[in-house]
Amino acid sequence: MLDKLDRTTRLRLLRIVAASAWVDGEVHDTERAFVKKLLDRLPVADDERKATLGYLDTPPHPAEIDPNKLPHELRETLVSLVKEMIAADSDTTDTERETVQHLEELLLGA
Repeated sequence: MLDKLDRTTRLRLLRIVAASAWVDGEVHDTERAFVKKLLDRLPVADDERKATLGYLDTPPHPAEIDPNKLPHELRETLVSLVKEMIAADSDTTDTERETVQHLEELLLGA
């Protein structure tokens, strides 16, 4: 499904995933590796790759990461990707768990 997204939707999703790496205040090498593997699986242009990796150096502005702007059919996928991102460093904090919980409530009504 991710490989068929239009550019705007794909970038929106990637920004949110990248932003989730910042929840604990820093981006770990394992989180950076997760994003790179995700980018390798997707048909992204060089500028999309550069922009997404840039969000691992400087977090996106909160106005750029509104998950409500994603289509409903992508919401479960987003939650799964954020869970994977947060688990990537093998040290899940309470803040990260709360973030996932809020995201699930917001997008899935869980």
